[in-house]
Amino acid sequence: MIKKLICDRCGLEITEKEDVDIALEGKEAWAGAVRARGGKPRGVLPCENYIRCDGEMKPILDNGLFWWRWWTRKLLGR
Repeated sequence: MIKKLICDRCGLEITEKEDVDIALEGKEAWAGAVRARGGKPRGVLPCENYIRCDGEMKPILDNGLFWWRWWTRKLLGR
């Protein structure tokens, strides 16, 4: 269960459940826009400070780990 989103550059957090849910619903649109510009999406939506920090909001699991660290640990059996 995703508890919050955090910017991978400036550390801004989104913790309100409704805001997190809305962001996750729009993640495909964000990914499509990034790919159309020739980039690779790192998160589920841009940070509200995107123009200054160029960051993207990434999901955090209940235990506080970034989802990709959790998945890597799961794959490696750690």
